[in-house]
Amino acid sequence: MEKIVATRIDGMIMGAMGNLNAIASYIKNNCEAAEAKTLIRKIGGSMAELIEIADSIHAEYPDIIPQELRPPNSE
Repeated sequence: MEKIVATRIDGMIMGAMGNLNAIASYIKNNCEAAEAKTLIRKIGGSMAELIEIADSIHAEYPDIIPQELRPPNSE
């Protein structure tokens, strides 16, 4: 995968993660607890899959890891 493609995919993944987080929050605040638990668990699974994709991209291009996701004291 070319770096520019990886960078764009990484950005789209970050956006999707933000949207999934917003959906989970909305569900938590607007659905009954049992239903919310089931739905949020599925959203969590989706987020885990996206993290795996992002991790593989970051392994190939560590310089595109967003600064806020880098460990302290990393360059």
